[in-house]
Amino acid sequence: MERGLEDGKRIARNIILIMGGGTFRAILMPIFTVLVARRLGTEGFGAYSFALSLAYILLIIGELGLPKLVVRELAANRGEVARYVGDLTVLRLITGVASAGIIYAIVALTARSSDTRLPLFLIGLSFVVFTGLRRFFDAVFQAFEVMKYQALSDLVDILLTFGVGSVLLLRGFGLVGISYALMVGAVVSMGVDFIILTRKMGKPVFTLDLAFWKRMVAGALPFGVIGLVTFLFGYTNTVLVSAFKGDYQAGLFSSAYRIIWAMAVVPATCMTAVFPYLSRTGRTSAQRNREVIRRVVKYLACVSLPFCAMMALFAPQVISAVYGDSYASARSALWVLAAIPLFSFTYIPLIDLLNAHYKHRLSMLAILACAGVNVLLCLLLAPVMGFMGAAVSTLVSEAAMLGLVLLLAWKHVRVHPRMLGNWKPALAALTAALLCLPLRSALPFFGLASVYVAAYLGALFALRTFDAADWRIFMSVLPRRAVSRA
Repeated sequence: MERGLEDGKRIARNIILIMGGGTFRAILMPIFTVLVARRLGTEGFGAYSFALSLAYILLIIGELGLPKLVVRELAANRGEVARYVGDLTVLRLITGVASAGIIYAIVALTARSSDTRLPLFLIGLSFVVFTGLRRFFDAVFQAFEVMKYQALSDLVDILLTFGVGSVLLLRGFGLVGISYALMVGAVVSMGVDFIILTRKMGKPVFTLDLAFWKRMVAGALPFGVIGLVTFLFGYTNTVLVSAFKGDYQAGLFSSAYRIIWAMAVVPATCMTAVFPYLSRTGRTSAQRNREVIRRVVKYLACVSLPFCAMMALFAPQVISAVYGDSYASARSALWVLAAIPLFSFTYIPLIDLLNAHYKHRLSMLAILACAGVNVLLCLLLAPVMGFMGAAVSTLVSEAAMLGLVLLLAWKHVRVHPRMLGNWKPALAALTAALLCLPLRSALPFFGLASVYVAAYLGALFALRTFDAADWRIFMSVLPRRAVSRA
């Protein structure tokens, strides 16, 4: 019991640390993006967006899925940290430099003015080399379940990028200033990561074992495919709608989808803290892993279910508040897409459970199959239904993903679907929605949202959703003074 409580306490604290670091990014980066858009103008912002998109795609390709593999392997074999850091740092540096070469070639060969080529290349370089190395170092911290170091380096990165970038933009340095800011943030945060890594985890040993590289790359490729397909999943439908119905309808679909996509940070952050534990204990205690996943899905359901109900209630107000009245037509797509967290908040933990138990090839096949379903349906529906066809195809493919992953989890890691039943959060969300339904025209948006949250939490606790073990985990992450008062 004590061991399980200590594991739960460590996982919960790691989630809080990662979410805390991510809060600064979630607040400052949108502000920085607005500043960039206003200072650079449409053409300059388009060039900046092009460089970021290209760099991020090549970052995922250049990683080869290594960060996820390192977490799984190193969590169970921590004594080999010096070899992993030494050999794989060199490999990651080689792939990063190769990606930077591709960016240089694309920037040089495209019809761009000479004064924009260098800053665009520096933006790409900051991502594919320095941010790529930092993400690899962060994977080592995750394997050792010490996410405080990852949170620290991420905080350094965002504060430097935002601070330096804002100053240089306001002083008129334009795209050059942004490229310098991104380089400063990426280089310094990567250096902080490397210093902490060598002092806390162990000094790297460079053996340059080609057989080890080959084995790591072969094992990591399925993770790389999963990451790339997941990244491209939402963009595919936008491109197809644009091709069939034009940019206006593509913008309507994309605006609604981005709201739902933003919620994916919740299960992703949660599993960043949970996955190392699953990898460390997967070979010795499958039952403990199943119990952890059951609780994780339960807690995520407590977040996803009220979110889906709120989107169903407040879709028009949300669209207007975020994008303005010109995007009002997107509310119908948001109503459809709002159900996605019901599926994704369950299958994301199950996919990581399969990955931790060396079933990552099954995860890859499931994601590829559902991506194929999405593209096929969108090709059939988008020409007829426009952006609503893309929304329907996305929802159907997400539901298919949950069904397929549930089947694989049941067959290969013995997770029975009834273990994941969470009727109490569902009932609490429904109760709050029914209570707020008559008040939609009587209260302003934020007042109605506050009433909804209060009603949901009241129903959640009235139904006794959380058992004694849940409360011990919650209390364990509070400061000792607060716990003693409680």
